[in-house]
Amino acid sequence: MSILKPNLEQKISAFINQAEYPCVGAKTALNKGKITVKQYDDLRCDINDTDILTDIYNFIHRFELEKDMYSSLVFTFEQPEVLSEVAFDKLLWQKLQQLHDIDTCMHDWDKHVDDNPHSPNFSFSLGGKAFFIIGLHPGAKRKSRRFERPTLVFNLHEQFDLLREQGKFEDLRDHIRQQDEAFCGSKNTLLKNHGEKSEAYQYSGKQQPERWQCPFHANQN
Repeated sequence: MSILKPNLEQKISAFINQAEYPCVGAKTALNKGKITVKQYDDLRCDINDTDILTDIYNFIHRFELEKDMYSSLVFTFEQPEVLSEVAFDKLLWQKLQQLHDIDTCMHDWDKHVDDNPHSPNFSFSLGGKAFFIIGLHPGAKRKSRRFERPTLVFNLHEQFDLLREQGKFEDLRDHIRQQDEAFCGSKNTLLKNHGEKSEAYQYSGKQQPERWQCPFHANQN
């Protein structure tokens, strides 16, 4: 069950409002009141999976592209308090696999993206909609990913597609990358363009080895 503490939204707001924080999309979402925050007990627990999926389905159901641009659904977890990048990466993919295993009984993969995590056109799909996922946690090496508790941020791909149609996406992407390099003190080598390399490499924030094998496997309906 989701258990939102009164000060959690303030902490997320403070994190995004850090001076020079690079993600202008997150700042815009915050200013527009378009960040939905849900808090759960333990990232390692599978008992909360159905509740998390309900939150995701509700988010999709309420989402209207023109009205809700720059919207994010944020899940924070109270446990575990201490995580290495390796441990967080493992738990992130474990959670996504668990959610997919339930979701696939009801929904097909978004037809606009691939379900192979090593495909350049991969994006994670739940409720029939593609999401770009951002992992945050206390042990992240990059400052822009370092939040006080394990967190998964879900952003609908539809938003990026509209920005591309409007001719705004590339400028926004390049600005974020420049700001991230300044904020963290080094270039983020994980950042690649969609269609060039799988976005799965970016989800947890961990630098993956050259021959990394993503642990996620899509179920075949």
